[in-house]
Amino acid sequence: MNGKKKNILTMNEQSCDVSIVCANYNNGKYLHEFISSVINSTFLPKELIIVDDGSTDESKEILQTYKLPYLKVIGLGRNEGFANALNHGINEATSKYILRVDPDDILDKKRIEKQFMFLESNCGIDLIGSNVVYFNENLFNVVGSSNFPEEGPDIYKRYVNGEHGLLHGTVMGKSTFFKKHLYRQNNVPAEDYDIFSRMMEDGAKAQNSLEKLTFVRIHVNSVSNSLPFSTVKMTYQLRDEIFKSKTPFVKIIINYLSLRYYRKFYFEKQLLKRVVFLGISSAFRPDKVIRKFFG
Repeated sequence: MNGKKKNILTMNEQSCDVSIVCANYNNGKYLHEFISSVINSTFLPKELIIVDDGSTDESKEILQTYKLPYLKVIGLGRNEGFANALNHGINEATSKYILRVDPDDILDKKRIEKQFMFLESNCGIDLIGSNVVYFNENLFNVVGSSNFPEEGPDIYKRYVNGEHGLLHGTVMGKSTFFKKHLYRQNNVPAEDYDIFSRMMEDGAKAQNSLEKLTFVRIHVNSVSNSLPFSTVKMTYQLRDEIFKSKTPFVKIIINYLSLRYYRKFYFEKQLLKRVVFLGISSAFRPDKVIRKFFG
């Protein structure tokens, strides 16, 4: 892109006490679309904090083209890792709430407004998540959506069982909890299960909106597109550490195979293969497949 990108103003410049925190590593080709989704939101954040984790692509040059009063770019001299980069952003944040999203995703224009207003109106809730639409490279190629539980007890139960009750990139929460329970780099890529489990074990109350307020991009480098066995194993190790439980190894294997083939179903384009992958996944965990499609 040649020249400087001009600051884009929206009709509604209502600002709210929210710091968006995201870590960027070589997501340069997605940054314009991500930042545009923030700019065009019905409520603007107090801060958009993007921590560039030693990117080697054009990310730094792209970020320099934006002259937004609420944009704060933190450039790390070297790649410190996803969790460490997020912690830099959290420590920099000065707002009442922190909104987590990744820079290869897209915000629904009302996400900031709806989550902010919900937390302001429900002081007993500390974390609010939502569902998402998954898409392949562009918004015209939707591959599916999520179906997370709405109520707090169901969300908490998921974490106690070693599963996810909140989708990481959909959460807005009280800054006090994020600053108290920072991410732990040695637990990447299970850092999201780790931090939310520790928050809720410390008393944080969570809820999900059933609305789809974020568009999650699936691509070759995205977390959503891969699931190594080590991640599932680490998740259950964290479960046992945080909730003082003991997970049988066979349960870890069964859940890994179910998740692996479910993701294959989700991202496969050929119909026959999708049916086969879904069948294999449901053979390992029929309860999860039923819960996914029938709530």
